[in-house]
Amino acid sequence: MTKEETSLLNEANRINYRLRSTFFYRKLKEYNTLSFRAKINALLPAKHLYNWEDWTSWGIGEDTFIYINEHPNLQLIQVLCHPRLIREHSRLVAYYRNIAALSQKAVKYLAGIDVKKIETDEVNRYVLTEDKALELCRLFNEHISLIIDSSIESLTEEELYGILLASTGAQIDGSWRNAIGEEAEKVVQRLIIKEAKEHNPVLSLSENNNRSNILKL
Repeated sequence: MTKEETSLLNEANRINYRLRSTFFYRKLKEYNTLSFRAKINALLPAKHLYNWEDWTSWGIGEDTFIYINEHPNLQLIQVLCHPRLIREHSRLVAYYRNIAALSQKAVKYLAGIDVKKIETDEVNRYVLTEDKALELCRLFNEHISLIIDSSIESLTEEELYGILLASTGAQIDGSWRNAIGEEAEKVVQRLIIKEAKEHNPVLSLSENNNRSNILKL
């Protein structure tokens, strides 16, 4: 590899990582992950409205249910998915999915349900049927129970939200890998233009004139 090629590659990598950084922040804002904590906390005063008598049918392990139910700092709806709750607040499908450390792709594969539109629905436009809510509830709770069992019943509130953020980060990384082709194309276009300008002063002058004309407009 020539010195010029190495320099070009280094420049491409620098731009690529800059794009990745801004992409991650943009996606975090888009997914609105940081709002989940406040949304769950806002529902806590109404937690008594959600009956857990049928918890054994919702994919929750016995040890997990007892542990969370008796936990001094965690409430059931903070950790475990209730089918009625995600029907009433479909946006929270994303919350429980991330607590279960499952990707959207994994949910579609395991439950046959595409949750993308559901998770971005702020006004409950896409109403979950009872069957789908129950299917999602069981899937999320099974994985959440596995996480709590593996923690030897030591899960804390901080760790709970750590899982939420880690899972969101993994999802963003997956989105980045899917979008990298488009982002890379933008990088290549910029580098080609830069290279052309350096080797063709007329092109550079023409571009500057175009910018001046645009500013005058």
